[in-house]
Amino acid sequence: MSSRSVVLRWLIATLAFPVGGYLGNFIAGPAATVPAALFSGLIAGTIIGLGQGLAIRSKPQPIVEWAATTAVGMGVGLAAVTAIIRQIDTMTDAVLLGAVSGLAIGALQAALLMRDHVANAWVWVPATAIAWAVGWAVTASVGVALAPGWPVYGISGAVVSQLITGVVLWKLMSRDEVPAPAAA
Repeated sequence: MSSRSVVLRWLIATLAFPVGGYLGNFIAGPAATVPAALFSGLIAGTIIGLGQGLAIRSKPQPIVEWAATTAVGMGVGLAAVTAIIRQIDTMTDAVLLGAVSGLAIGALQAALLMRDHVANAWVWVPATAIAWAVGWAVTASVGVALAPGWPVYGISGAVVSQLITGVVLWKLMSRDEVPAPAAA
């Protein structure tokens, strides 16, 4: 599978963000307390991780692992920031949440990329942190109310963060592609 087709599927996985955010908020309630934040983050992270995992993986076990690492990173990141800040209701809070969640998610996902021998997989950690911080900034700047306690940003932020991480993913994966031998 070419890195270009993975990036296209990665962008389609953007739809998992609003679905995961809605289900996390609906099932666990607003992410305004640590338990609710942890639970809604686990739910939203699972949905997002499944979407992303389906985009880049071809076997069921790695898809499940990608979903699990995304869920744990998101749940822990959201719970940690909620423990410190409580309700996320300013753009600064949202960007901090994105950076912390992105670091946690990126570190766990990078471990899977390293296991798959992806060169420079460590780049995934800061890229994901930046992308998630930017995703929250975009969502807050287009007027989405942060007070309802959504576990993840909406479609506007998801498009931008998936574009950022998609480019990084494409670059990481294209380094691993071996060119076909030249015809004689």
